[in-house]
Amino acid sequence: MQLVRVPSLCRPYCWLIMRLLENSKDTPTAMVHNDKDGVTNGKCEADDPQASMASPVKRRKQAQSQAWEWEEVEIDIGWGNLRGKARGTGPRLMLGVHGWLDNANTFDLIAPMIPDDVRFISLDLPGHGLSDHFPPGFIYDPRGYAGAIKKAVIVLGWKRFIYLGHSMGAVVGILYTSIFPEDIEAFISVDIIKTWSLKPEKYASELKRYYLSYFDNETKSKQPALVYQEEELLQKTIDGSKSLNEEGAKILLKRGAKKAEDGKGLILRRDLRAKAFFIGFLPFEAWVDMATSIKCPLLFLKATDGHYYESKDKYDIMRSAFNQDSKHFSYHEIAGKHHIHLTNPDEVGEHVLAFLKACMSLKISEEAQSSS
Repeated sequence: MQLVRVPSLCRPYCWLIMRLLENSKDTPTAMVHNDKDGVTNGKCEADDPQASMASPVKRRKQAQSQAWEWEEVEIDIGWGNLRGKARGTGPRLMLGVHGWLDNANTFDLIAPMIPDDVRFISLDLPGHGLSDHFPPGFIYDPRGYAGAIKKAVIVLGWKRFIYLGHSMGAVVGILYTSIFPEDIEAFISVDIIKTWSLKPEKYASELKRYYLSYFDNETKSKQPALVYQEEELLQKTIDGSKSLNEEGAKILLKRGAKKAEDGKGLILRRDLRAKAFFIGFLPFEAWVDMATSIKCPLLFLKATDGHYYESKDKYDIMRSAFNQDSKHFSYHEIAGKHHIHLTNPDEVGEHVLAFLKACMSLKISEEAQSSS
C-alpha cells in the first residue's frame, strides 16, 4: 500500500489549528493512500481524456467499466481521525457528507459523473463508516458534526469548497454554510429543505426522550456487537431505511459493516450512540434566519416520496428564504424515495453537473466584472 502524506496545513490557519487542537499531542495531518497501480490522485491513467465532456450517464458507465478507484483519506483532527474517500484532481473542491447512519459510500453512483477537475472527498462523519467514534461523554448531534467538519477542512487546507449533503448531512450543511459562509462556494442538498423544529413547550419532554435513548445506546455499545448473516443484514438495512433498494444497501454495507472476529457473520461499524434520534434543537424562526443568510449558489433536489418533517407551508417559507438572496437558486423534484442518489443516480447526476456548470459560469462572470 502506497501511503502519501498530504501537505495540507496552510500557514495563515496555523494559529487557529493550534487553538482548536491544543489538547492534541501531534500535529493534525491528512493522508491518502491507494492500493492499485495506475491510479494517481483519484484519476485513472487510462481514462478517456474526453470523459469529462461526456454526459453524466456515459461518464458513470465509463468510470464503472474502468474500475475507477477511490483513494482512502485519513484526517487527524486532534481527538481522533475522520476517514473518507477521494477522487478527482482539482483545482475545484467538493465535500460530500452522508445522512444519518449511512457512510461515505453514499455518493458512489453519482461521483463518476462529477467532472475530473473537481477534487471530491466523501467523508465518514464521526461514529459512522471508518471514522473514529466521538470520545466518551460527547453527544452526537448536527452541531458536533459541523465542528468536526470544520476541523477537517482546516487540516486539509481548503479555503472554499462545494458542499454536497444528503439528509442529515444536508442539515449539517445548512448549519455549516450559515456559520462559515466564507468556506462555501456552493451548497447542494439531497432530500432536505429543513429538519423538524420544536415548539418551546416541547423542548423539555423531547430532550428527555433523546437523553434516555442516548444513555440506553451508550450502555448497549459496551456490550458485544450483534452479529448478522449477510442476507439478514442486507434485508434489515433495506427495511430500516424504507427507501433503499438492494444495490444501494449493498453499497452502504461495504463500508458500514465488517466481519465478526470469528469470521462468522457481520457486525455494524457505526457507534450505537449515534443511533439516538437527533432532535430539532432550533426553533423554526432560527432555520428561516439561517436560510436567509446564505448567499452562495444553492441546489435542492427533493424526492417526490421523500422525508417531510414539517407542514407544506413551512417548506414553502424555507424555500423562499433560501431563494431570497442566493446568487443562483435551483430546486428540482425527482421521482423516488429518500435515497434518490442511490436509486435514481443518473437524474440526480444530471442536475448536479448542470449546477456545477452554472456555478463555474457565475464565477467566471464575477471574476471578469471584478477585473474590469
